[in-house]
Amino acid sequence: MNFRKFYGSHVRFARVLMTLLGAIFIFSGAAEAGAKYVFLFIGDGMGTAQRNAAELYLAGMRMENGDDSVRDSQLVMNSLPVSGEIRTNSLSGITDSAAAGTALATGRKTSNGAIAMNPASGEKFQSVAHAARRKGMKAGIVTSSFLQDATPAVFFGHSPKRTDLYALGVQLSDSGFDYFAGGGLLDGRVGKNGPRPLDAAISKGYRVVNTPEGFRSLEAKGSGRVIATHPRVSGGYMPWVIDGDDAGVTLADFVDKGIALLDGKEGFFMMVEGGKIDLACHANDAAAAVHEVIAFDRAVERAVKFLDARPDETLIVVTSDHETGGMTYSASCDVRQFYKVLSTQKGSYAAFERTISPRRDAKFDAALGAARAFFGPYIGDSKGVRSAYALSMTPKNKRKTGRPEYKKLYGPYDPFTVACIRESNAHLGITWTTFYHTGKNIPVSAIGAGASMFSGEYENTEIYHKLMAAMN
Repeated sequence: MNFRKFYGSHVRFARVLMTLLGAIFIFSGAAEAGAKYVFLFIGDGMGTAQRNAAELYLAGMRMENGDDSVRDSQLVMNSLPVSGEIRTNSLSGITDSAAAGTALATGRKTSNGAIAMNPASGEKFQSVAHAARRKGMKAGIVTSSFLQDATPAVFFGHSPKRTDLYALGVQLSDSGFDYFAGGGLLDGRVGKNGPRPLDAAISKGYRVVNTPEGFRSLEAKGSGRVIATHPRVSGGYMPWVIDGDDAGVTLADFVDKGIALLDGKEGFFMMVEGGKIDLACHANDAAAAVHEVIAFDRAVERAVKFLDARPDETLIVVTSDHETGGMTYSASCDVRQFYKVLSTQKGSYAAFERTISPRRDAKFDAALGAARAFFGPYIGDSKGVRSAYALSMTPKNKRKTGRPEYKKLYGPYDPFTVACIRESNAHLGITWTTFYHTGKNIPVSAIGAGASMFSGEYENTEIYHKLMAAMN
């Protein structure tokens, strides 16, 4: 995206101004214009701090590459003209992704673990994607997670338990949605009889694509309903951005293909999830999180490019389901240093964890050298790092992992990996309060037809109602 052109164009400025002034003509939540093409972007676990960290990283990267131009924002999502924020608590208190996703997708609160329904009464909730289909629009679901994970599942399925992956996998193709793309579609048949979810989808007329060549050969005409899974899935998720991906199919590519396949006079609704932002923040891995946020933002950029050609009919909303990790940071370095430290990390916490296993003949000095080669030279020979390594070399059944002090220090992760990440993050002034979700408010950004409705502070359930109003 050309930001100078974005801000320098009188036409764009006029459109943004009209979007903002459109709020004057809104009464009782009615949109000022009908949105025919609707994008809802959900950065799972992404709060304000995660966005700002990505901003600092990109600013430092551009400076390192000789670009000293002043930019109001580095991320496309942060350049959108309408801003708001949502409250995220579920009926259980601090939300999980199932309850938060349900609120965004259906406008209804539920308890943690439930997918688009009230588990006590059995009432099923209608999602905005199903509503769009009933209006004659096409529907697409894109995620960097596996396809029946909680956030995508709330848009097409219903279950009292998010862990019922088999039922949700079958419901995916029952939905009749036109396009699914992202990580794998998990089997989920443990203790259950029936066809694989992918086989069920094929029997219902879906074309399943799981190679780069097959994905790129998909054309708008003649492809029918499509399930596109990533060629290099690991546990159902797309590969970590920071770890690299030789398949070359990104979240942004899935959005591009979705636009091509869904575009038509009837319009479409597309939900796009950056699912691995959450996983990185659970592990308090700032570098992995920043790379996932940037990849998510590149997907947003593809939607903005589409909006450029149809500004009066397109709505883009970017938000999250909740914040993960309680990420904070102090200004302990400039943007160049922020970029240098995070870019030194060679891969995700998950990649480093795979190199750690208990050994009786373990040598700390060799392990510290490997950690510095992976995370950077900022890992110190400290008491905390040494004690974490000793725990990592201890068999798991002897670590007393159930103790509160152990959980607070390491959560469910490898102790040495966590200690190294903590040292690297601390060098930048980044700290985390938890390995789990928080109750922080979440930013909302929007542009296009009906965007002005998304300003202010409100409950996460209002996202659904505002989307419905914008489409009417």
